[in-house]
Amino acid sequence: MKQSLILSSIFLVGMELFSSCTDKFESMNTNPGAVTEASLKYILPYVQEVGAHLDCTPYQRADNLYAQMYCQYFANADAGFASDRYGYNDSWSNEGFWQPYYKTLKHMKVAKQTAENNPEETNICQMIRITQAYNTAGMTDTFGDIPYSEAGLGETKNKYDSQESIYQDIFKELTEAVNILKENREGQTTCTSDNDLVFGGDIQKWIRFGNSLRLRYALRISYIDPARAKSEGEAALASGVMTSNDDNAYMTASATGDWGWGHPLYMMSLWNGFCMSKTMENILKNESTVTDPRMPLWFGQTQDYVAALRNGDNTYTGEQFAGMSNGMNATEIGLPENGVRRHSVCLGLQAYPDWNSQTTPSEDVLNITVTLPLKIMTYGEVCLLKAEAALLGWNGAGDAGENYKEGIKASLADERSFLSDASLSPSTNDETYMTTGKVAWNDNDTKEQKLEKIGTQKWLALYPNGIEAWAECRRTGYPKLSPVLHSEDANINPANHEFIRKLRYTDDERRENSENATSSSLNQNQGDGSTVHVWWDTNRQQEVQQ
Repeated sequence: MKQSLILSSIFLVGMELFSSCTDKFESMNTNPGAVTEASLKYILPYVQEVGAHLDCTPYQRADNLYAQMYCQYFANADAGFASDRYGYNDSWSNEGFWQPYYKTLKHMKVAKQTAENNPEETNICQMIRITQAYNTAGMTDTFGDIPYSEAGLGETKNKYDSQESIYQDIFKELTEAVNILKENREGQTTCTSDNDLVFGGDIQKWIRFGNSLRLRYALRISYIDPARAKSEGEAALASGVMTSNDDNAYMTASATGDWGWGHPLYMMSLWNGFCMSKTMENILKNESTVTDPRMPLWFGQTQDYVAALRNGDNTYTGEQFAGMSNGMNATEIGLPENGVRRHSVCLGLQAYPDWNSQTTPSEDVLNITVTLPLKIMTYGEVCLLKAEAALLGWNGAGDAGENYKEGIKASLADERSFLSDASLSPSTNDETYMTTGKVAWNDNDTKEQKLEKIGTQKWLALYPNGIEAWAECRRTGYPKLSPVLHSEDANINPANHEFIRKLRYTDDERRENSENATSSSLNQNQGDGSTVHVWWDTNRQQEVQQ
């Protein structure tokens, strides 16, 4: 294997030092009035890119080292990283979540001001509002109560808004933005794919996306505020959600521009710092009587397995596809049987088709930039949201079983759509996968059994959106995650089936905004910490799994 696949930890340390030179939160939280007014079609892509962590640095710190580990899409394979064992790294939290979010929040408030003075920018302002609602949900789901209403207005010691009030504003932002877009105003500034990295300026897709997000967040609060959830969810369904994979929200990841590395996940996969988790392996291999068709699309054959094929070694006994347990300590990671070369990384057919398709894969296929788009929301997820809404008896949700099956079909089709060559489509038995084993829908199952099926398939449909998947794991308790082997957080005991519930506030906030950030009244009088439950987290994970 070439050195590109095994970059040394020196490179990652260098990235850490480089990233630490970025400005702190207060430098972003400046007066919007001091910003030179510009067309919102240039602000929109900035809010999209920064909010989605298109840059490799925040993506690695926030999405990969935290969220994707916590929801157990991946397991850590680098002995120097502790987040998979619930070890906390403040710079990752600051540079991955805190700084990008408050940059986008400031720009959204600038956008509202600009649109007031330039009515021809009204539609683009609504796109920014919808985008920022998505960004805000991810931020508050990660931290709970956060500075929101006062943030981005020039103050540095901002009050913390309750997550409940933030969710109320998310619903307001989505509802108002969609209703304004439906007005079909004339004389509006138009966007192209250069300005709108998600829908290329397609207003109808923005409307369906906004409604679909509203449905997603309505279900997010369904256990803590069922009446509000039902009202918001039914309104979103009536207004019109995604209707096919053509409506999918993906963000362009280019090989040019400031962040010209393509999709950050696939660049990072070549560093050998993480691999498929054992939880992911078990779900892909054992939910049905056949292997999940998405496994070879996402994950590659293990490097040692491929090396054995290339060298004609018929004695190799390792797995072709394999996952690693979450929460291994440095000693365990260092054992030969736990080496990353014996586990699957993101070298699947989507990103590196030759790796999985050839009998003796070529090493040279890895020396490319992967420009797959970043997943924001898909029709497959929306179908599964509708399936859960149907179980709750929400008007307009349709039939739970039909939505469930349509969601799986849509996800399978969507994932295959990224294959560079149709001939590389794997030989699969989709119908067998959907109709056998634990995947099969049974109208006679209990409501909880149906929720588990929906939750597990939603977790798969969301991949690799770890921030959203981690939120759903906490909300529903599904799929059933495995306790990490070791916890470096003294407050989390895996032996008691305890999982991390949120990230604590950053050191900058604790020091520079101590009056607000350290208040014991935050998060429903729980204060701050990794075991604190955010507002909508009603502890179903422990209740369901014990």
